[in-house]
Amino acid sequence: MNALRDRPWHVAMAALALGLGLAPYPQVPAAGVAAGLGCVVAGLASAPLAGALAAALVLSGAAAGDLRLDAIDAPAARVRDGESVTVRAWLVTPIRPGRFGSSAEVTVSSGPLRGARLLMRTSQWAPLPRHSGVGEGLTVRGTLTALRPHAEAYEAQLRRRGLAAELYARTAHRDGNRRGGVPGALDAARRRAETGVEAGLDTAGAELVRGMVLGEDQDIDPGVRQDFRDSGLAHLLAVSGQNVVLLAALALPLLALAGLGARARLLGLLLLTALYVPLAGAGPALQRAGVMGAAGIAATAASRPGSGAYALLLAAAVTLVANPRAAGDPGWQLSFAAVAGIIVLAPPLRRGMASVLEALRPGPAPARAPVRVAASRAAVDGVAMSVAATVATAPLLALHFGRVPLAGLGANLFALPAVAPVMWLGMAKAAVGQLVGLGPPVAPLALALASALGWVAGLPLGYLSWVARAFADVPGGVVTPPVRSPLTLAMAYGLLLAAWAGASRLLRRGGDRAQEAAGAWRRMARTRRAALAAVAVAALLLAGGHVLGPPRPPRGFTVRFLDVGQGDATLIQDPSGAAILFDAGPPEAAAWRLVRRAGVRRLSAVVATHPSRDHHGGLVDVLDHFPVGVLFDGGDGTPDAGFRAVESEADRLGIRRVVARAGTAFAVGSISVRVLSPPPRPTGPPPEDPNPRGIVAVVSSGDFDLLLSADAESVALLPLALPDVDAMKVPHHGSADPGLPEVLGRLRPEVAAIEVGEGNTYGHPTPSTLHALIRAGARTYRTDRDGTVSLTVEDGEMRVDTER
Repeated sequence: MNALRDRPWHVAMAALALGLGLAPYPQVPAAGVAAGLGCVVAGLASAPLAGALAAALVLSGAAAGDLRLDAIDAPAARVRDGESVTVRAWLVTPIRPGRFGSSAEVTVSSGPLRGARLLMRTSQWAPLPRHSGVGEGLTVRGTLTALRPHAEAYEAQLRRRGLAAELYARTAHRDGNRRGGVPGALDAARRRAETGVEAGLDTAGAELVRGMVLGEDQDIDPGVRQDFRDSGLAHLLAVSGQNVVLLAALALPLLALAGLGARARLLGLLLLTALYVPLAGAGPALQRAGVMGAAGIAATAASRPGSGAYALLLAAAVTLVANPRAAGDPGWQLSFAAVAGIIVLAPPLRRGMASVLEALRPGPAPARAPVRVAASRAAVDGVAMSVAATVATAPLLALHFGRVPLAGLGANLFALPAVAPVMWLGMAKAAVGQLVGLGPPVAPLALALASALGWVAGLPLGYLSWVARAFADVPGGVVTPPVRSPLTLAMAYGLLLAAWAGASRLLRRGGDRAQEAAGAWRRMARTRRAALAAVAVAALLLAGGHVLGPPRPPRGFTVRFLDVGQGDATLIQDPSGAAILFDAGPPEAAAWRLVRRAGVRRLSAVVATHPSRDHHGGLVDVLDHFPVGVLFDGGDGTPDAGFRAVESEADRLGIRRVVARAGTAFAVGSISVRVLSPPPRPTGPPPEDPNPRGIVAVVSSGDFDLLLSADAESVALLPLALPDVDAMKVPHHGSADPGLPEVLGRLRPEVAAIEVGEGNTYGHPTPSTLHALIRAGARTYRTDRDGTVSLTVEDGEMRVDTER
């Protein structure tokens, strides 16, 4: 094992990083790990001194990690759980809207908690000041919640981010101050970069580029974000090592054009990297990328070949010195797995693809155009790195998120031509934005240039969005492998390595045949080669169009209880393409995306059952994304601003609105709908509780009947002439309802679906509701556990499929 003896710095850096990574886990004996590693290194390298040094570095790293953790946790010791406080603080991250309010990280600027980094959270009813920017001063009144040392996953994640506590804010106001010094200068540069990035782009495009270039992804539409996740392109929406690589690729030619020498160009790259990392947020992935980039640049400046493995280990040590808990962060792990995959898997992939292309190219090498050769090499490099990173991160994605986007490999390959142009144009726009601070006459010219660059960026940006949307909709594009523990993670990586070794052996054995086939290809007449290539391209286009084209309507009558979190959205479809949507959940659930993935291109009708944000909140987006025949309006005269926005949007788009009352009936395709409730509203103001007057309807197709009851519980249901049905949506997300057993006795459903959000704070569904459904003999499905539930009726048979 001369490799260990020949690379002492690699061994030293690995030992130091291991020791730092052990610091957050006192239950693991650092001395035992150090002794074990020392023995292994001494034995493999045949060098006892090397083993002793590795052991000493593990112990030193663990000790340094303990000291660093003490410093990080010191502010948390000053937090008194449940204390009401008024603090002045700096906003250090953009405000991120959430399902139940907003959140942002702040650093306390004065008082006993000075220096403490807190996660400030607010409810929907006490929002943070709008348009507050990073670096602004806030005065916050609220209650502190301490983080427990041995916390659940959520609190453990907050501790990994260096947060001392949560601050539930009752009020938060700007105090008119901004940070000074270096942080203040970076804040100002970031604001100018935002101005440059946004120029010349529409809102959606500006949000995407801010995420890709500056790491500000908080405003990206939830549906667009989910498309990027499900297509395996989520890494593009956050700054990472890719940004540093592209920055270097963009800056090097410009520095060369400026007449700088080799050393000066490398120093310029170091300076640009040092500026870009904090400008883009300095998250763990970018810290790692910055350290690796700096290590590679320093190695080049010293006229030494850069070592990817050493740079990776150095980045691990540096990021763990900054925060020893970082290794437990999924983003940190995914980032390192991706880079390790590129280091290990990309070179053989690159060589293999290059040899295939070389064998297939007709004509002698000197006759080839340099530009074509360079483009070919760039394409091979991009494909090799994409494949390597995708394969290396798949088990970790399964462990942390329970999902692996199989479509991610194809999506990343298709996205390759657009990623670099978008990144480069975005970085150029951010750089031009810095000139805005110079004022007239430079500022208007800078904005004009940034706008022109935005217009150019629109094309590759639109293409990227299309790739994300198309691959997110690929049937079976997301799988859920059973990787749920470190042991199964190790087994998954073992299987990947075995598959890789097997594939490599097969490729080596088939090398001679491949050479023979390549020779036959080169000996073909040019016209025949062109014809075969055209046939192959046509076949690929047809296959791609079939896979990436819009989903087709289901073959049988289908009811989809959509997983929109704590809310309701039920989609009814028949094979003719007719579709009816009952509600659309809260706006952040982006139900329109789920409707699109179900193969819907037009909604025959939309039913807004009653004014409640978790039912009507997503309807405005639905109306904007689909042609809609008619809106059945269950507003009941409500003054609710959100529901009135739905009505206003329907009027703006020219969608006919019909007030749904008991006795209303309509049919589209094979679907018929009969409204049972509510009766006409008496004169006077609308009721304070809209739930009992929600639209209750029976949806039928042939002999199949389904009851949809919105949030109307037994008080509203028992007076109705309830029919015998095959399936039902359980009212009000499965809340406690003493009359539910009687309702079930009259309906006698075979299948019951509860549309409910995972981890909701209401306790839905309640045990009493679940027991009532069990006693009634109904097969019960829940969107919080099963995901979207699809009920299909075909040839008189009813089948239920779940997403999870």
